[in-house]
Amino acid sequence: MPCPMISRRGLTALSIGLAMVCGLLAGASPAAHAEEELPLAVCPGYVEQTISPGLALLPQLQTVTVDGDFALCTGQLIDPEHVSAEYTARASGVLSCTLNVPITNASGTVRWKDEDGRHSGTSHFTGGITLSQRPLGENVGIVVATIDSGEFAGRTLVLVSARLTINVDQCLTTGVKQVAGPGSLEILPL
Repeated sequence: MPCPMISRRGLTALSIGLAMVCGLLAGASPAAHAEEELPLAVCPGYVEQTISPGLALLPQLQTVTVDGDFALCTGQLIDPEHVSAEYTARASGVLSCTLNVPITNASGTVRWKDEDGRHSGTSHFTGGITLSQRPLGENVGIVVATIDSGEFAGRTLVLVSARLTINVDQCLTTGVKQVAGPGSLEILPL
């Protein structure tokens, strides 16, 4: 099967996004010199965000749904039962293409998979979503949440993702309804 062609612009955007996520992850966690301060799980992946009715110039109530797929998890808590994950979250708040106010009512699940791809447990979480724009027009989303029940209960979940598909023209017409890009899911120590 031939490898799909990726444009030079696509490779540049992906490289910038991955570098940005790595930089954000380095800055999101406090400086860690002791092993117990390192994330207990780090899972790289891809995140898609759906926004309804769609970001426009004027702020309005939006429903935000975030879905992500993460694989090759590493860290102290990871074992053959937790090697990949599917992430789903939902929240609502007043947003626009130019207004990025934190949303505090996010809730969702992480469905863990074992090394054979079978469902091996679920984490249920609540927390907040922060969206921030960066110089190249991309959005960075940061979810910080408490795992309320299930796998890793009581720990903090952090999802950082770069949304590289912002189309400014849509802000003036149909509204930005979907953005996507690379991301990382972390489980932090107690």
